Amino acid sequence: MKHALLGITLLVAGCGFENGTVQSIGQGDSPTLVARHGAVVADGCTLDGWQRDVLSSPGAKKVLREVILLCGTPREDGHVGPEDAGARDRLAAIVKGLQTDGYQVRLGVSFTDETGVTYDGALTAKRLADPQWVATAVDAIAAFGALADGVELDLQQVPASSRTAITGFVSLLAPKIRPVRTLGVFLPPSVSDPSDLPNGEAFDVPALSAVTDRLRVMTLDYSDQAGPTMDPGWAIDAARLAAKRAGAVSVDVAYPLYGTDFSAHGKRSISFTEAMGFAYVYHATIQRGPTLAPHLDWTDTLGVQHATWFDDGTSTLAALRAWDAATLDPKIGVVFYGFGAEDPALWNTLAGVLP
Repeated sequence: MKHALLGITLLVAGCGFENGTVQSIGQGDSPTLVARHGAVVADGCTLDGWQRDVLSSPGAKKVLREVILLCGTPREDGHVGPEDAGARDRLAAIVKGLQTDGYQVRLGVSFTDETGVTYDGALTAKRLADPQWVATAVDAIAAFGALADGVELDLQQVPASSRTAITGFVSLLAPKIRPVRTLGVFLPPSVSDPSDLPNGEAFDVPALSAVTDRLRVMTLDYSDQAGPTMDPGWAIDAARLAAKRAGAVSVDVAYPLYGTDFSAHGKRSISFTEAMGFAYVYHATIQRGPTLAPHLDWTDTLGVQHATWFDDGTSTLAALRAWDAATLDPKIGVVFYGFGAEDPALWNTLAGVLP
């Protein structure tokens, strides 16, 4: 997404890289963060051992209240996969374990193909216009969501012409989920009304706020060309606008846990560990951009040039500091997207400066 940087000044004192290792801002030198509602999105129906250990840690428990498993996929017949009993039993066990650890667990329904990769907005629009598909999908999503504390809907690339259909679909689903469970919707990060995004007008935020419990503004993938995965100032504008339009309904602003590698081959999402590996293997110097996001330029063994941007404890802490109570309403939460790709020190870094 192409937006101008919005000029937030972030202090750089006390941070840097040394021998390829990230040095986080000293916790004792920093002001206390606003204690925002924290959620994390894991892509899939399962958690690996590392993710479970992280969520069991004191640092993660202090930062996060919710875990969203982006897991369900509506099928051509309106049913939601995974459907087989074994998979649902395993998912229920994961949900129960997270609830035992003190988390609220939401199941995300992602309108992709079953590889979990391809969003086809035209196909989604066609399905939402089919009353029979909608009726089947509403019942299937409600049954799927009964495994957890709520449902999150992730619709992307749906054309603006589906605005009424999206609102109608969510309105039909709402009474089957609420008030026993919660219903949330992922929103595109519009910074103007009408939306500045190609498909942003597909989401009638005031109407959706009447039938949902939380709206998550996906302030991700900020840069089309080599640059940071998100910009804190742009995220503020998107979150403020969504909160204004949503009224009393809770709103989250998103922060990426993954980075992006730019090359002639296109964009590719990467983890913190991959980025640090590139720096080590290719002897690339890690620098920090205006938002403190680390980045490096390097050339692979085939001669292809890369620009790799990512986040770490320092850049994430700097952004959350910039979102102080005077700048961003404390009622606006943060949803961290891409669980498992982050700096391993992130949760302890943030927990150390929370009240």
